[in-house]
Amino acid sequence: MPSPTQHAAHTLPMLLDATDGSIQLGNLPTLIGPSLSRDEASVAFATLVRGQRDVGTGYHWLSLHRLSLGGAPAGISLCFHGQQLDMVTMGVSLPGAALEDDWPTQSAIDAEVAFMRRTLATALGRKLTGGHARFDWGEAWARFDPKGFMASSGIRYAPRS
Repeated sequence: MPSPTQHAAHTLPMLLDATDGSIQLGNLPTLIGPSLSRDEASVAFATLVRGQRDVGTGYHWLSLHRLSLGGAPAGISLCFHGQQLDMVTMGVSLPGAALEDDWPTQSAIDAEVAFMRRTLATALGRKLTGGHARFDWGEAWARFDPKGFMASSGIRYAPRS
């Protein structure tokens, strides 16, 4: 298993822009934001794609790995409705997170939610009160999802007219 330093050398940091909710991955020229199409994302991030899923309802997920957020290893999933980007879900792997039967414990989930709230608040310049914040471009969230028993974090873009 690579050391944290080696791992960091093979990841791209995610940089969030509070003015429009866009996300830049390292120095890659293509930004993740509401104008990004599914076809553009598939080409621009081909080397980072971990998987794709068409759920058969017009929604298509593109999962990217080998990223970092706030210094922690991270992954994201881009959710497209047709060609239009709807939201970006995010997750991090915190060092020392407790697992039980390969699943995160409640304390590990709580730590991830707290980390994501701090990280998103810092990046976007606004506290996620109650785990949620609204912006002109959409919203950001970081909270516990009791149905999935997991941390849930991300950005949803406002519908374009």
